[in-house]
Amino acid sequence: MTNKTIEHVYIAGGYGMIGSHIAMQIRQRFPAARITLAGRHPVGGEKLAQQLGNAASVSLDLNGNQCPEAASNADMIISAVPDPQNMLAEYAIKNHIAFINITLGNGDDILPLLHLAKYHHASQPVVPLGYYEAGMLLPLVALLARQFKRVDTVDMTALHDLSDPLGELSSQELNNDIPPALMRRDGYWIRSSEPREVTLFNHEKVSATPFSILDISAVSAMTNATSVRLDVASGSSVGMHNHQQPSIDLYVDMKGINASGQPVAKRILASDPQGQAHFTALGVLTVIEAMLTSDNVGFILPEEFIDFDIALQSMREAGVSITQS
Repeated sequence: MTNKTIEHVYIAGGYGMIGSHIAMQIRQRFPAARITLAGRHPVGGEKLAQQLGNAASVSLDLNGNQCPEAASNADMIISAVPDPQNMLAEYAIKNHIAFINITLGNGDDILPLLHLAKYHHASQPVVPLGYYEAGMLLPLVALLARQFKRVDTVDMTALHDLSDPLGELSSQELNNDIPPALMRRDGYWIRSSEPREVTLFNHEKVSATPFSILDISAVSAMTNATSVRLDVASGSSVGMHNHQQPSIDLYVDMKGINASGQPVAKRILASDPQGQAHFTALGVLTVIEAMLTSDNVGFILPEEFIDFDIALQSMREAGVSITQS
């Protein structure tokens, strides 16, 4: 998709909590693009389609056997809802359409997508984006890691303010019993449910629960840290504290050795005052921007082609505060 623009994007789940934010950010960045919002109840997307302009709300049944005709001339298909048959992925790959899936959050989930892309020789980017906030932790990790000669430990925390509304998929993931999560501890890959205590920006201490997601293995590869984990917690957000408006806060705590050979611990905190859905959509838009300037095709992990400096700048321009300590 090198140096191309988006003329038509098809968003499965396009009028849900996350999908609608994706659609709105795509409209801001690509004012001339046609946007198709697809879901089980298309009447629910008609108001958003009118607000967006040059958009339509259509029916999508992912338990059916055929991809809707509305997707046939799309440049890109974004799946923001579970697709148990991988129907959208298979359709996109076979019809040379770029594809992003934000719901596949672990290795077992992405294996069918990997094999589809490899077997059918995908000619457009196929990106699994089931990372926390669609990969927005990765630029934070990269920025912090530059300040270390050796990274030993990376602890990531996603702090959700209870006043911040979650999308249906996110709510299901966080409200269900969370199974033992993949993490790296002292060089070994394990699964654990053992919580840890996290001290927030205001010195509040909260209990954080391990969560399995693609960031863990990505960050391990990026930093070569021997201990990596990601946890979710709820508590006081920066936005609520400062402006009585809930934010989604991402913490990265890193330990290792600095250039002088001394042990060092550092933290970076990113806070999006517009909440979780906005931050996730920003992650999707960041990947779309990277796809348009990349020569990569086929199955691609976002850390392979995102320019982290550009991603950090996009965060700041979107109103995300980034602080280090």
